[in-house]
Formats: sequence, C-alpha cells, structure tokens
Amino acid sequence: MKTSINVSSILLVMLFSLPSLLLAQQPASPSQPISNLDELLETVKQNRQQEAQLNKQREQKFIEQKSRQQALLAEAKKQFEASQKGNNPLKKQTTENAERIKQAQQALLKKKQELGDIYSIYTAMAGDFSAALKDSMVTAQKPERTEKLAALLQTERLASMQDLEQLWLLVQEEMTESGKIVSFEGPVVTRDGHVENRPILRVGTFTAFSEGDFLRYIPETGELLELSRQPSSRYVRDADAFLASSGQVLPVVIDPTGGSLMGLMTYVPTLQERVEQGGIIGYIIIGIGLLGLLITLWRALYLAVIHLAMRRQRARLDQPSNKNPLGRVLLSAAGFKAEDDKIQYTLDEAVLAEIPRLERSHNLIKLLAAISPLLGLLGTVTGMIVTFQAISLFGSGDPKLMAGGISQALVTTVLGLVVAIPLLFGHSLVSSLSGNMVQRLDEQSAGIMARLMESKSNSNLDKPNEG
Repeated sequence: MKTSINVSSILLVMLFSLPSLLLAQQPASPSQPISNLDELLETVKQNRQQEAQLNKQREQKFIEQKSRQQALLAEAKKQFEASQKGNNPLKKQTTENAERIKQAQQALLKKKQELGDIYSIYTAMAGDFSAALKDSMVTAQKPERTEKLAALLQTERLASMQDLEQLWLLVQEEMTESGKIVSFEGPVVTRDGHVENRPILRVGTFTAFSEGDFLRYIPETGELLELSRQPSSRYVRDADAFLASSGQVLPVVIDPTGGSLMGLMTYVPTLQERVEQGGIIGYIIIGIGLLGLLITLWRALYLAVIHLAMRRQRARLDQPSNKNPLGRVLLSAAGFKAEDDKIQYTLDEAVLAEIPRLERSHNLIKLLAAISPLLGLLGTVTGMIVTFQAISLFGSGDPKLMAGGISQALVTTVLGLVVAIPLLFGHSLVSSLSGNMVQRLDEQSAGIMARLMESKSNSNLDKPNEG
C-alpha cells in the first residue's frame, strides 16, 4: 500500500513538473542525469529562477526599445509636417483661408447679434410682404417686382440702407396701386389654354376684366386666367358698363380674394342645372305646373270677358243677349207674365245651367295644386334612397358622392311647392270670379221676380176700381 502511494506521488510531481522539466532539460547537460526527486525539484527551481530572470531581461529590453521607438515616431511626424508645409503651399494657403473665414464668420455673428432687432424686423417684414406681393394682382402688371423682392430676401448678409429703402418703395408702390383703376396690355390665359395679349382693366388689387370677361389671378404663375364660366349675367353687365364708361360713377364688382371668389361663383349651378338635378320627377312637376298655369290663365281670361259682357248687359236689361249668362237668364224669363207660377223654377234652372260653364276646370286646378307637393315629397324620398345607397357603397367620407341624391331630394321639394303655391292662388282667383258672377245672376233673377211680383200687385189693385 505504501509503495503504491509513493508511485502515485512521483507520477503527480512529474506531471506538474513536466513543462519545467522539458524546459530545464534544454540548457541542462545530458551528462548530469537526475537520479532522485530532490534533484528533480532543485533542477525545477533553478530553471524557474533562470526563466524569471530571462523574462525580466526581455521586459527591460522591450521597455527600452518602446521609448526609443516613440521618440523616433515623434521625430518622424515633425519631419513629415515640416516637409508638408514646405512642399505644399496650396494646402497652407487653404488652411490660412479657412482660418480667415472662421474669423469673418465670428465677426459677422457678432455684428448680427448687435443689430439683431433691426435684422429680425427686416427679415420678418420682407418675408410677410413677399407673400403679400406674390398674391397681389399688381404683380401681373409689374412682374419685375418679383426679382427685386427676391434680391431683398437674401439672408446671407445684413440688409444695407439701400435694401431698406428698396423695400420701403415696394410697400409704397403696392399701397398706391391698390387704390388705382388701371388699364394696361398684358398676357391673358384663355379658356382653351392659349395666351393672348389683351387690354386689361384692373380695379385695385381686387378685380380684373378683359373684353367683358372676369379674370382670376394665379399667384403661383403670376398670370391672369380667364374664368372657365362667367358669373351671373348681372355682374357681367356691370363689368361691361364699367369698361365702356368714361369717368362716370358706376357700380363694379370687388373681389377681395383676387378672383378666387368669383371663380367659386362660377360653380353655382344655373336654373337649368338645378332643374336637371330634380330628375324625371322634377320634369313631371314642371309639366303639371305649366298645365295648371295654362288652365288658370284660360279660365281667368274667360271669366274676365264674361264679367265685362255681364256688366254691359246690366246696363241694357231691356235688350238681353244670348252671348252672356245674364242675357240668357233674362231671355229665359222674357215669355212669362206675372201670373205664371213657373217663372221661379225657370229662372233657377237658367242660373243652374250657367254654373257649370262658369266653374269649368276649377277642380282640375285644385287637383294639380294638391298633386305637386306630393310629387315633391316623392322626389325627396327617392333622393334620400339614392343618398343612402351611395353611403352604403362608398361610405360617408366624400360628400360629393351624396350630393346628387340630396340635390334631387331638395330640388323636387322646392319645385312641388313652387308649383302648388301659385296654382292655389290661381284656383282662389277663378273661384272668386265665378262665385261673383253666380251671385250676380242670383241677384238679377231675384230682381226679375221682384219686378213681376210688383206688376202683379199693381194689376190686382187696379181691378176693383175698374169694377
């Protein structure tokens, strides 16, 4: 057991001492073999000391070489820079210029800080006025102002006194031109896209005309564009009269937006376009309205003629005519005497015979007046159906898709009311005229009866005297 432990210890010591032993065997003399463990341990220790001393010598040598190499590197850099400065004058000049630019920028920044308030006010005013000048209609007449203003907007340098005076003159010019009415020759973009040189009348910075057409100013291009569709005719007439005037005070259209508002007015639908928005139901309502209007006019004219004829007949009751209702009633009582009892029935029959002629088509007018708003309501319902169908298909994000149905709904409602209201007035008119005539016939028939009864009473009073 003791023998096996010794062998194991020897093997373990040899395993840990193998690298040193290998290293120690190199300088060791093969003539001094190691015979026991103590010699082996001593040899390992010596080798360790030799190895440490050797490493120390190497480290010292490396440190000495590093310091010397750093000194050599610094010396080489100095020699390189000196050679660069001597051999490359352009780079030297560039470096000097960069240094001068840096100093100049610092000086400029210092001056800007000193004049900061004036500079900031000038730049802010120049920027605001530049936008206002670009949107001004005067620029179409004087396009050279844009270049002047662009030169003033150079922010890389401080504004000089000349720049401030130039900006002041531009402001004064804009103020003066905004209060003038000026005629000048200039390019105009027509509806078909061609550019023509036309006489232009500019009213301040608000409105421009050319040959009776309104113009719209385009700030992006500085051009005057002829409106694709002119506004209402009354505005065009005012413009024509103003163009043809020679110093008179006349009304004129003022558009503070430089023509944009007039351009929007051209999108207002005309009367024909509004009627077309009503669709088929709208046309039916209009047809009913025209029919009712014609019937109303016919009946009003007929009753007016009859009214005049009856008026003349009342002045000549002893000469009845069969061309008017009163004359026919008088003729129906012409053959009767005071003793006849049937005269009352005959007169009533004659008056009743005249009533259908006097009230002909009145109920039809009333019926048309009642149908029109109902058709308008029908158009409203169909228009809302179209609107909801558009919403279900395309959503409610774009109101233009719903505009068609809403327009139909509203236009048909308006058309129904516009037709119904005058037809109701017409029905009331003709009914009133016919009622007055019937009342006149009743009064005249009652007068005939009164005269017959009076003559009958006078004849009865005369009979006893004769007897």
